[in-house]
Amino acid sequence: METPKIWILGASFETLNMGVSALAESSIKCILQQWPDADITLLSHNIETPLCLTFNGKQFNIKKKDIWFSRNIFKTQNIYALLTYALLVKIIPSSWLKQRIFAINPYFKHIIEADLAFDITAGDSFSDIYGWQPLVRHSLIKWLFIFCKVKFVMLPQTYGPFKSSFSQKVARYLLKRTEIIYSRDKAGVEYVKKLLGNTDVNIQFNPDVAFVLEPEPLENDPLVAKLKDAQIVVGINISGLLHGNYPIKSRFNIDNNYQDIIKAIVKLFISYPNVTVVLIPHVFVPPSHHESDMAACADIHQQFKEEYSDRVLMVENNLDHRQIKYVIGCCDFFTGSRMHSCIAAISQHIPTMGIAYSDKFTGVFESAGIGDLVIDLRTATTQQILDALQDSFDKRAETAEQLNITVPKIKDRVINLFVKIAAELKRN
Repeated sequence: METPKIWILGASFETLNMGVSALAESSIKCILQQWPDADITLLSHNIETPLCLTFNGKQFNIKKKDIWFSRNIFKTQNIYALLTYALLVKIIPSSWLKQRIFAINPYFKHIIEADLAFDITAGDSFSDIYGWQPLVRHSLIKWLFIFCKVKFVMLPQTYGPFKSSFSQKVARYLLKRTEIIYSRDKAGVEYVKKLLGNTDVNIQFNPDVAFVLEPEPLENDPLVAKLKDAQIVVGINISGLLHGNYPIKSRFNIDNNYQDIIKAIVKLFISYPNVTVVLIPHVFVPPSHHESDMAACADIHQQFKEEYSDRVLMVENNLDHRQIKYVIGCCDFFTGSRMHSCIAAISQHIPTMGIAYSDKFTGVFESAGIGDLVIDLRTATTQQILDALQDSFDKRAETAEQLNITVPKIKDRVINLFVKIAAELKRN
């Protein structure tokens, strides 16, 4: 399979969530490592803007196609129309009629002729903790490609939790029809095995692909200049998901007041006279959106900027996934509630503590040998969080030494993921 036709599902560059963008670019980068001439299609809402990426000095053009969930079934990319075509192709014996269907809907032809589909479900969205609608949408897309008999691989991600019996049945049905299932944490491997029961599905651990994302330097940036002049820089990622009006109690079982915790964390670090704090968003949706990290950072910054204008800074520009990783790379210590902001730090050997709202943090940190640097908002008190942060900050040099050993091994494993996938598929 020298030039396979490949679809990438569950990650794009339009969500304004830099973690999802990091997954999209890193997945493409790893695919091209194995298949430099692959014909890649990225499932994307913005199909008007061409996508050209550069790796190792070479440019690659990536196709983009959308799948709609509208009521207009006459649109060629409508999910329900595409599923209908898939059913017809399955039950119609006549090859002539099948060719007629392909002529009617070339979009469907592009799907059914694919060799491989790689699905990453935004890293953590194959679950019902964000509601049933996102789960159904992700599941229907998976079902479409599986129904079309495209070889389907789940890239490293978090699985579940699936709280309802309906979600469990959907997940079980889809996963049992997957060629290879990769989990980005070892606990996820056991979770999937337990969910599927006795099965011969290939389930393996592999670290998150975003570890191999390269940062993009920001030239002549005033904030970066200030950070480079500072003695010690502590980066704090504030999650708009936890800071705003999202129902974190019912969704994540969090009783703590996240805003008060973040304020206490800022106060902790500015108590060190040689520390500069920078507030770093990782989701750049508009400030009115309930997930806006920019709005959350601005809210906290507003409360400190008058007294600590030179020591409490924030990212005020809309940066892309590589640029924000560069800013994170300017830190000496980092803490965050967006897991991919933490991966951006860990992958640059920066001592990092995750402030978790779900189980997904622990496994990813464990893959880097720092599983003890996760504190859980669902169970820890504010004082326990502050004590853990102070302890990890004081021991940051030891953590950096650990990351200098583990991170290169992780990156090597990630960049060669599709070499492994190619060998696995060849054996099947």
